Amino acid sequence: TPTLTDKPPNTNSYALKLTAGESSSPDGAGISPTAIEYTGPITLAETTKVKARVLSGGTWSALNEAIFAIGPVAENLRMTEIMYHPQSEGLLTEDTNDPNDRNEEFIELQNIGIETINVNLVRFTNGVDFIFPSMELAAGEYVLVVRDINAFAAQYGIGFNIAGQYSGSLRNAGERVELQDAAGQSILNFRYRDGWYDITDGMGFSLTIKDPVNTEPNAWNDKSAWRPSANIGGSPGWDDTDEVPALGSVKINEILAHSHAEASDWIELHNTTGEPIHIGGWFLSDDSDDLMKYEVADGTWIDPRGYIVFYQNQHFGNIADPGCHSSFALSENGETLYLHSGRDGVLTGYSEEEKFGASETAVAFGRHKKSTGTYNFVSMSENTPGAANAYPKVGPVVINEITYHPQKDGDAEYVELLNIGGGPIDLQEWDNQQDRFVPWRFTDEGGITFDFPLGTTMAAGEYVLLVRNLSAFESEFGAVRGGVQVFEWELGKLDNGSEKIQLSKPGDEVEGERYYIRVDRVNYSDGSHSIGDDRWATEADGAGSSLTRKEPEDYGNDVINWKATSPSPGATNP
Repeated sequence: TPTLTDKPPNTNSYALKLTAGESSSPDGAGISPTAIEYTGPITLAETTKVKARVLSGGTWSALNEAIFAIGPVAENLRMTEIMYHPQSEGLLTEDTNDPNDRNEEFIELQNIGIETINVNLVRFTNGVDFIFPSMELAAGEYVLVVRDINAFAAQYGIGFNIAGQYSGSLRNAGERVELQDAAGQSILNFRYRDGWYDITDGMGFSLTIKDPVNTEPNAWNDKSAWRPSANIGGSPGWDDTDEVPALGSVKINEILAHSHAEASDWIELHNTTGEPIHIGGWFLSDDSDDLMKYEVADGTWIDPRGYIVFYQNQHFGNIADPGCHSSFALSENGETLYLHSGRDGVLTGYSEEEKFGASETAVAFGRHKKSTGTYNFVSMSENTPGAANAYPKVGPVVINEITYHPQKDGDAEYVELLNIGGGPIDLQEWDNQQDRFVPWRFTDEGGITFDFPLGTTMAAGEYVLLVRNLSAFESEFGAVRGGVQVFEWELGKLDNGSEKIQLSKPGDEVEGERYYIRVDRVNYSDGSHSIGDDRWATEADGAGSSLTRKEPEDYGNDVINWKATSPSPGATNP
């Protein structure tokens, strides 16, 4: 049986120890004409499968085999690009010479090390199936494996470093892909997803790893480690990093979707870098099926850390503007806004999108940076087109206390609301089209939908309690203070792990669907989630504490404005 002993430093020589036992050859085979008699150390120039038999007293042992991996393959071989969903939606056929043939899938790999490696017997074991032949990759060199060599050549030409053609195909909806070295050690094992970037899912762009050298192998699972290719077709065999700005360089920073009277909707973009960025030829749209509705004029630049504003009446809604290919306005009931880079009338690989909900008249949405470093796109306290965003709009009614996991009885959970405005607030809105009042609504992600009774009013500084079960609530927390309004939501419960809860007021009703305008939202957590930076207090998770808002007038959907304290339903937070 061949076994590996120490490898002499800086060589590809291995000493093989052959351990023999007496047995008869099961197949009666003699000596292979290609066999090498072991008389001393054997030098392996590449990863090799070694097979051996031992002759003892005229009897051959059973055939034994082992693979010996040579060089730092697992350390330095990385997947760098995946074309998982080419443009064509046609049938899978042999080469059609169609530039949109779905058979043009490919996977690009690179040697990120400083020395040559041989990839012999490296294999894909999940997603697609392929075993690499003996071939060397110099430092920094790329190699491709493709679904169909002829289809790939029809689109990209010849002269590429292609290891071969894999069996199977990459799922358009995303799937797990695993790459193993010759010894079966996992090099990369991750799942790509079609929802990471819209333009990589059937629009001809590939997924490209941003920094293969400085990215940990486990991070291949994260969207943040990937970007779309700079151009349609991807960049098989080369690096297109500098052809478009890095993702996040230009952001959709503020929008007005519900303009008043003769005023105009507008879209503000922000250059987050210290360098000017040319956005001439870029596109704005509100339709994922037509991303090129408005084309920014050539020669348009955004100054370092600067802002630029596009108006509906002058730009994206003005058919007299040469860049207005299909006029549009922003929906006051919410939609998604898309920004894509472009060149010579076609899309390139920079993309941003911002989904927003229904909005109040003349109230803009904008990016707000939270204490965690992440952003929310929320209603602004002041509209600031062409300048830095104002603070988010807070109130007039806020979520002030959350007991999502009571210590004794889960049915005792509650949410406390507080009117921070200067006067009374009616928790209902008049619908002119239906000639009636429509109530405000409290919701969560787990099935709670509570509409306040018509006529409900909160005085300035008043608390209102929403409870799951009043009897359970009073059993655990005592009788409700006199004068505090209490409502049971009955169906549904707060999640003990993490979820979003929201207070909304009704907006328009269109074709039987009511749109709601967010008044306040909190995405709370139990503080124990391993994904991300979970700073929420763990004491509120069944240990007897509530989550209480520190400053009611400050933005609520940020962990920095919450703490765990003793429950105080219907009273000032401790």
